[in-house]
Amino acid sequence: MIKNLLETLLRPLIKNEEDRARLSTVILPSFLVRSGYYLLAALITIVLTRTLGPGRYGIYSLTAAYIFTLMNFASYGFEITAVRFTSTYLSKNEKGLWKGLYDWSFRALLVISSALTGGTALYLWLSVYLFQFAPKTAYTLPLLVSCCIIPFYTFINFYTNLLRGQNKLLISFLTDNTVKPLFLLITLVVFRLIVGQMSLPAAIGLNILSFVVAFVFIFMIFRRMNNMKEIQAEYDKKTWKKFVSSLFLLTCVSSLSRLDVIMLGSLKDAAQVGIYYAAERYGAFLLFFLYVMNMIIQPSIARLNTPEDKEKLQRMITRTIRWVMLFSLPVFIILILFSGQIMRVSGSEFSPGKIALVIICCGQLINIGFGPVVNFALMTGNEKYNAIYMAIGILINIALNLILTPRMGLNGTAIATASSLVFWNAALFYTIKKKTGIRTWIFG
Repeated sequence: MIKNLLETLLRPLIKNEEDRARLSTVILPSFLVRSGYYLLAALITIVLTRTLGPGRYGIYSLTAAYIFTLMNFASYGFEITAVRFTSTYLSKNEKGLWKGLYDWSFRALLVISSALTGGTALYLWLSVYLFQFAPKTAYTLPLLVSCCIIPFYTFINFYTNLLRGQNKLLISFLTDNTVKPLFLLITLVVFRLIVGQMSLPAAIGLNILSFVVAFVFIFMIFRRMNNMKEIQAEYDKKTWKKFVSSLFLLTCVSSLSRLDVIMLGSLKDAAQVGIYYAAERYGAFLLFFLYVMNMIIQPSIARLNTPEDKEKLQRMITRTIRWVMLFSLPVFIILILFSGQIMRVSGSEFSPGKIALVIICCGQLINIGFGPVVNFALMTGNEKYNAIYMAIGILINIALNLILTPRMGLNGTAIATASSLVFWNAALFYTIKKKTGIRTWIFG
């Protein structure tokens, strides 16, 4: 039934048997898995916000933002390397080079993630607890404990992208989108039922455990599908190092994607962080259809990126983004009209987040209107502009946060984040139009 509905809705985008096969093998399973993820993420947000309250949820959220930043810095370049070279080597049956890439990346990630974990923990212990030249805050101990997530998080992404490079997309989606959130939700509910209340240490502990379980799952799946011991490793370290180094700027910039939460935590109290993060989680529902459509058009962009097919590519992009906007508008309207009620699902203390939710949704709707600019840049060899404009956007975010957040609190953070995202998308849109002649936005 769902397949027939999707095929009906996406009929303008299905041009041949390859597209129809992709609907059954990639789009439909990914749609179902991603739908389940959004449901699980919403339930986890509700459970955590209602049991922890704004203050403790804010500490939980800011800790997660710091850990994500460190993990992303450790593994981002290796994630892209894993996808690209796995696909290349296996398509050419160069399994020796793939095994060498695996061994080289594994050792590098182990060193980097361990160094980041140990370095962060050592810095916190020395600066706060031993020499006491840095103040002890409500975030110090949770961050110190949560550092152990970094290696697990790093290798979850590594193995996930190895599987994606092997075109085992559904299995690769399961770890982050189903296994980890489902385990966390179940353990949170069971703990709440047995103990009767949820403490911040318990929530952080269960979150750490969910990463361990997710790592074990993806590691066992990868080992079962790939017998690496039978392959003789070959190495091309010069090529791999050069490729990872070329991604350094994008890695550094992408690592700061949680800057809004970190700056809000630095300038305001934990309660405002918790309310803002809850609003952002609910606002993320607006991006669901954009995520699905990006999966559909990504291979088509690469296939049609020729002078002869420029007109076809323009029609496909315009048609696609209009479908995305058509599906996203009802979600936008619901989030705007019922912003107060949606935030109160987390408890009456979260009601002040309704304005932030509206601001976040308006910014995301504008971004949707500019179309799949990031994917288009990556698929057409313009990825350097993505990194450049993202970096400028982060500088704008910092400047606006310093100006607005002290005066307006979490609403100022929402304005800063929405403004920087709109700049990033608009700048990338105009650059793509100039470089390729393609207009990715809804007006075509």
